[in-house]
Amino acid sequence: MHVSCSQPQLLQAVQKVHRAVASTTTMTALTGILFQADENMLTLQGTDLDLGIIYSFPVEVIIPGEILLPARIFTEMVRRLPPTNVTIQLLADNTVELTYMQSRVHLNSLDPNQYPSFPEIEGETTLEIDIKTLKDAIRKVSIASSSEDLRSIFSGILLEVNPKAQQFNLVATDTHRLALYKGSFVSSTIKTDDEINALISSRSLNELARLLPGEEGTVQITIGSAQIFACHDNLKLYARLLDGKFPHYQQVIPQSYTTRIKMSTRELLETTERAVLLARDEVKARSHIIILQIGETFKIKSEAAEVGHLEEELSAQIDGEPLTLALNGRYLLETLRILDSEEVVLELSSPLKPIVVKPEGQDNYFCLILPIRINTTVPEREYHG
Repeated sequence: MHVSCSQPQLLQAVQKVHRAVASTTTMTALTGILFQADENMLTLQGTDLDLGIIYSFPVEVIIPGEILLPARIFTEMVRRLPPTNVTIQLLADNTVELTYMQSRVHLNSLDPNQYPSFPEIEGETTLEIDIKTLKDAIRKVSIASSSEDLRSIFSGILLEVNPKAQQFNLVATDTHRLALYKGSFVSSTIKTDDEINALISSRSLNELARLLPGEEGTVQITIGSAQIFACHDNLKLYARLLDGKFPHYQQVIPQSYTTRIKMSTRELLETTERAVLLARDEVKARSHIIILQIGETFKIKSEAAEVGHLEEELSAQIDGEPLTLALNGRYLLETLRILDSEEVVLELSSPLKPIVVKPEGQDNYFCLILPIRINTTVPEREYHG
C-alpha cells in the first residue's frame, strides 16, 4: 500500500476511528487501526468488537492495499506531524514509512490478516433521523444511564420504534432516575407494524453523537438482530446490542401530581450548583443530598456537618399542596444543565414518589428523579422493573 494525503485530513480520520480501538485486550490486532486503500479512497477501521467505526476520505492511491498499525503510537505521531502532505508506504520488510517534507518515520506494522471482519449491514428496520434531533435525544437521555457496569442493561439506552406513529423513544435509567425523549424520524423502511426495541450501550450512542456533524442532514440507522448500524456520508458505526430485558419503565411514570413548580431554569441551576457544592459528604449515602421545601415559597437547603449549611428562597410559580422532599442534587443538576428552555417545570406528588423535571412548553422530554428518605438519607428504593 502506498498513499498520499494531507496531515489534517489524516489526523481527523485517525481521531474518529481511534475512539473504537480496544484499550485493554489479549488480541493484539484490536489495538490497531486497519487502513485499506482502493480507488482513490482510504478507509480506516477501529473496533473493540462491541463498537466499530469506519471512516473513508479521498486520497491519492499510488498502490492499493491494506496495513494494520498500532493505534496509540500512530495517532500520537500524526498529531505531532506538521500540517503538510504525508505519504504512507508499506515496505518489503512489513514496516511502514511515513514521509513528510524532508523527513521520514518507520513504524512496525501488525498482521492485517488477524483483524476481525466487520459484520455486514443487515436488518429489516431502517430509520432516517435528523442529525440534530438524534444528537439532542442522546445528550438528554444518556445522563440517566449507569456508568458503573458497562455491560449492565442499566448502562444502555433503549430505542423504541413505533412504525404506525413514525416516532421513536430513547429511554435510560440507572435505577435512581429515568430520562425519556420522544422524537420523529424523517423516513423509514420497516417490515412490521409491531413496536421494535433495541438496547444500545450509552457509550456507543454518545460516540455516534460525537462523530456526527453539527450541520443539517440525516443519519441512517439500521437495527439488526444483534447489532445496530449508523451511516452518514463516509462514516459508518456499528454497535453490538446489549443482552437482557430493559425494565418496564412505564409503571414508574407518574400519571398525576399534587404540586407543580415553574421557574427560571438558570436560577434553579445556579442555586442547585451552590447547594450541591456544600452538600458533599464522604459517606456516599449522604453525598449531594439537597432539600426541596415547597409551601407559600420555594426553598432549597443543604448542609454538611463540617462545612456549613445553605438555604435559598427562589422566585417560582407554585400550584398545589405544600411538600418537602430530599433528593440527590447532582441528578437535578445534570438534568438542568442539558435543558435548553428558559423555564423548567417540577411536578411532585409525595416525598417518596418520583419528581418529574421537564422543560416548560416542551412535551418530548422529561427526567424522573427518585427522592431520598429525609430521616435516614438512604435511597427509598431502586427501580428494577
